[in-house]
Amino acid sequence: MNSAYLDVLTALRFFARHKVTTAVIILTMALALAANTIAFSVLHAFLFGNLALPDPDRVVLIPTTKNIPGQGQVDFSDAYPNYLRLRSATHSFSALSATLQADVNWADKADTHRLEGSRVTASFFDVMQVHPVIGRLFTAKDEGPHAAPVALISHQIWRSAFNGDPHVIGASLRLNGVPHTVLGVMPPNFALPGGSDAGIDVWLPFDLPEEMWTNVAGARQISTYARRAPGVTLSAADAELKTFATHAIEADPVNKEWSWRVRPLREVLLDGSGGVVLFVQFGAVVLLLLAICNLASVLIAWAAERERETAVRLALGATAWRIIRQFLIQSILLLSTAGILAVWIASLVIPSLKYLNPNASLAALLRHVEIDWTTIGFSALVVVITGIVVGLLPALQTRSLALEETLRSPARGGSANPKAVRWQKAMVTFQAAISVLILVCAALAGIGLRKVSDVKLGFDATNRVGFRIEFPEPAFAQHEQRVKFVRALEANLAKEPALVSYGLTTTLPVGDGQWGGTFVVQLATGEFAGDPVIFHYRRVSPGYLRTMGVPLLEGRMMTERDRIGSLPVAVVSKAAAEKYWPGQSALGRKVRRSSPANSPVTEIVGVVGNVHDAGAALAPAETIYVPFEQVSLRHAWIVLNGRGSTADTVAAGRRALRLTSSEVAAFGVAKLDALSWQDIALPRLQMVLFAVFALIAVAITGLGTYGVMSQLVAIRQKEIAIRTALGATPHSVLRLVLFQNARLATTGMIAGLGAAWFMTRWLQAQLTTFEVSTLWPFAIVALGVLALTQIASFLPARHAMKLDVQSLLSNG
Repeated sequence: MNSAYLDVLTALRFFARHKVTTAVIILTMALALAANTIAFSVLHAFLFGNLALPDPDRVVLIPTTKNIPGQGQVDFSDAYPNYLRLRSATHSFSALSATLQADVNWADKADTHRLEGSRVTASFFDVMQVHPVIGRLFTAKDEGPHAAPVALISHQIWRSAFNGDPHVIGASLRLNGVPHTVLGVMPPNFALPGGSDAGIDVWLPFDLPEEMWTNVAGARQISTYARRAPGVTLSAADAELKTFATHAIEADPVNKEWSWRVRPLREVLLDGSGGVVLFVQFGAVVLLLLAICNLASVLIAWAAERERETAVRLALGATAWRIIRQFLIQSILLLSTAGILAVWIASLVIPSLKYLNPNASLAALLRHVEIDWTTIGFSALVVVITGIVVGLLPALQTRSLALEETLRSPARGGSANPKAVRWQKAMVTFQAAISVLILVCAALAGIGLRKVSDVKLGFDATNRVGFRIEFPEPAFAQHEQRVKFVRALEANLAKEPALVSYGLTTTLPVGDGQWGGTFVVQLATGEFAGDPVIFHYRRVSPGYLRTMGVPLLEGRMMTERDRIGSLPVAVVSKAAAEKYWPGQSALGRKVRRSSPANSPVTEIVGVVGNVHDAGAALAPAETIYVPFEQVSLRHAWIVLNGRGSTADTVAAGRRALRLTSSEVAAFGVAKLDALSWQDIALPRLQMVLFAVFALIAVAITGLGTYGVMSQLVAIRQKEIAIRTALGATPHSVLRLVLFQNARLATTGMIAGLGAAWFMTRWLQAQLTTFEVSTLWPFAIVALGVLALTQIASFLPARHAMKLDVQSLLSNG
């Protein structure tokens, strides 16, 4: 019979004699391997997946940055004149492109839909190096205000709107009331640049409002994408942009205090979640290390148990390789079973990742995470390498085996092997240390999430629903036309009995990253400050603040009298009033937009409560609200406060919108409390990951401690029998085992607390809302881990109380 086959049968028979320990080892390894399989799938999709682009790591975004007090360096869009300067004054990029968000209304038969759109320069496709599957790309002749209306459509729109018609080129797509000729269909997986889950639906030739072609201040709405030239590193490109900043300031003093940097496209898509992804991999590796040490400990104990059997086989002529192979087969059998179970567990977990509801970019990437052959290959490689490494440890132990002494000595009958005992004790200590580390991190992440969740955002989201509208051109090209539309919409909303109130705003305080405007403020002396400041800028209707439940603290709210041609007025948040006019009333103070230069002076007529415009994790923002009728807008949110269900509220808003105009579509319909919940999506995701790793660590530690203590009791049976024969009571044996475990666990707890202290400080700098301001979780986790290890060692301790002393001593 084949010798390898005999080794497999021998291993299986041995496992059958140690059913409980074998099951514990397979389960703990399966949990750790499943965590690594999931982590690798996420890491592979995020860091190595091709983004439907050739050489995607050379594609970068070039934002402008500005230091914002209390928030550090914040990225902003740029202005078109600066894009032209970048294109002519830099040499680190083989191609640069300007893009502008351009969501459009698509009239499809009797209905109107909103499409994610982007206006791009013809060079955009040189940057991305993509080509349509059908048709052609834009050229420079297609750009500008006087060019014929044309469009490129996504593969999805081609399938849904045109049924995949191969003759779609030249077909008409009615966008914003204007027929656009379809020039081409983009590849199936290409959807850049897009921040939503779905990405871009339609690309339009680059165009700008007249005032934005030459203006910088107040016209920073351009996103600049570039492809790094061959051989140019990120650091070299960044260095050139620092030099460019000086040139930009000399060309236009408005660029003072602004700088430029490069952001790799993959980093942009991760949208601040890179730390979470790397933590997933780090946590999975720690869990795998914990499980591997557990496995190694048990295999060494098993090798000690089989010393006499090994010595007999060597004496009968077995080669060292034959002994090593036996241990390797035993190890790989265990790990292969655990690996198969791990892949099955991962296949159940990975589809649920999309339900974690993180930010849009991260959610879009999570949907591409899957178990493919690369993932299976990675898992198999981990199993093989771990099996070989761990399998060699007990094999190496046989090298120090004193063959003659082992054969002459009686069977061990459960006597202790010093090396095996040391490994077992070290394992209990290590498990306790790792568990304390992970559980402390999970507890502090939970505290941080709780604090952010408890922050009062400054508005009432209950029963509030919002939807976006875009004003299509040319039907609503003029500001007066948009004002007329909003007035008509409000009149129709007033007729809906399902609505309590309603309002319009350019941006919501949640789910919208738009900053707003740059202003100069009037000082206490009556003069205007020389340096502009940035406000969160909301153009709102008179009913918006009331609908949102933002309280009036001083002065008055905006009213229907604040219209086109009336005195320009504004309402500011309490944070803005206290910052710029401390100890004084803000009423009657003046502010003015820094651009254009002829912007009217605006008088502050009211102060309202603070709103966390920048997110719950940050301080309340300095916000300024102005009547939408006095300042032009291109898109808006309609906020509805309903009396009944969300469905009734949304239906009422849609009816009013259809009655007002058939060319304007509602999109992005969302409950405000859901958007508020989304605001803490990233810290919530961090908490979920910490909790998952903590649960796995607890399971491995509990199961591992049980397995290790069972082995310790097994290899110390003779010692325990002698203690009992010399007068030790069963309860003293119980205390002996529990005390030994407590001493080892306490050593591990102290080491784990020290590691947690340093790890949590690092995590605080890497992850959002990670809270390290309190020490009580350290103590509670330490006591919890001690209790866990004591519970896990109780059953082996009870077994030690019931050993057959007479039989053990008679066989010794």
